[in-house]
Amino acid sequence: MSALLPGVRVVMVCGGKGGVGKSTVAANLATALAARGTRTGLLDADLHGPSLPVLFGVRERPTVRDGRIRPVVREGVRLMSTGLLADASRALAWKGPVLRGALRQMVRDVDWGDVETLVVDTPPGTSEIHMALAGLLDISAAVVVTTPQRMALEDTRRCVAMLTRLGVAIPAVVENMAYFPCPCCGARTEPFPDSGLVGALLAETGGAGTRLVELPLLPAVAAGAEQGTPFAQHAGGDSSAAGAAFASLLDALDDSLHPVP
Repeated sequence: MSALLPGVRVVMVCGGKGGVGKSTVAANLATALAARGTRTGLLDADLHGPSLPVLFGVRERPTVRDGRIRPVVREGVRLMSTGLLADASRALAWKGPVLRGALRQMVRDVDWGDVETLVVDTPPGTSEIHMALAGLLDISAAVVVTTPQRMALEDTRRCVAMLTRLGVAIPAVVENMAYFPCPCCGARTEPFPDSGLVGALLAETGGAGTRLVELPLLPAVAAGAEQGTPFAQHAGGDSSAAGAAFASLLDALDDSLHPVP
């Protein structure tokens, strides 16, 4: 639980490499939690490249009441991002104390209400932002997102090592774009040649309690991100591979956040 947000479970979504779909997974995870009935917030902590406004199709600015910022609500999720506070064309150059101060404000000065779980979308890599978040919040768990490519996995190793040093549990690694299911026959095609690399990484890092979640390459997921309507909002009870992947991710988080005594 967080000292700044008492009683709130904080789930970081991390990715060592840029472009692996981390923000898309974070948006869909938050939406899936809300669709299940969990009071959910999503903090876009990628201060240099905020993605949340595009992923949720949000254009309006948050309002302020009694000196606190009120999050914008979409798909049942309370949203906060620097992308909602500044023009899209403005270059955001955050450094050192200013960066840490901005993160603190986005946690402390936002009226998160009765949120039960806060999903935090972090920037790629192992940055100062991750260290600042670890100092501000008690991180309940982290989800690591990667693709089955050697370039991505080298950076994913560093990400996993950082989380391990911080003592953060990793209940799931999401292998994004793991395969493409044929819309006609359902046959599985793997777009990257080195299949099995992510599973090998888990074994190598000793992730015995970490679940591998394979998220397929599907037009519906990509279209949802482009159109500002996260796929998971419409995936409840869906038998599709993507719906099953997010269900598996929620189960992994449940096992981590609510362990059986």
